[in-house]
Amino acid sequence: MKKLTLIWIMALFALQSDAQQLQKPAAGKCIVYFTRVTSMGVAINFKYFDGEKYLGKFNGRKYMIYECDPGRHLFWARSENNDYVEAELDTGRIYLIDSDADMGALKARVVLIPYDKSDVGAIKFKMKIEKLIAEKNPETFSEMEIRTEEQSLRETIEKGIEKYNKLKADKKVITVITPEMTYD
Repeated sequence: MKKLTLIWIMALFALQSDAQQLQKPAAGKCIVYFTRVTSMGVAINFKYFDGEKYLGKFNGRKYMIYECDPGRHLFWARSENNDYVEAELDTGRIYLIDSDADMGALKARVVLIPYDKSDVGAIKFKMKIEKLIAEKNPETFSEMEIRTEEQSLRETIEKGIEKYNKLKADKKVITVITPEMTYD
């Protein structure tokens, strides 16, 4: 039992040292990591947005880094459905949003899950994300790729924002990231 506890503690320290690999935001900015720690729906791309701004897409166990201005944001992802997260971000901070896949009618549905250190499963959640980040490089996109894809998604973006506004008008619960829900 002592041997197993020692191995567990060593693994925690190893993962904490990997956490130092997380990118720090530039002065006056903050960072959001969009991750997919499971392989569920591996073939299905999830597309990510900040309001009307297209951020990128990826499938499988991957992640991307989004550096942005602090303040209010509407993050959302698109697959068979849309899922939304309202965020209030602080300067110099790092936030984590994992993307889970649920079974849909035709393809995987996306569910956005923000990291919250006050949650019961926060340590396990954080460890999974740190492991992914330690194992892989982030997905990156050129400015031309982003602009081209954003133009082709213009109608999707408009409908996504309309759907969000309808959910708000109908007083549906939207997931929230508060300034203190930081990685650090």
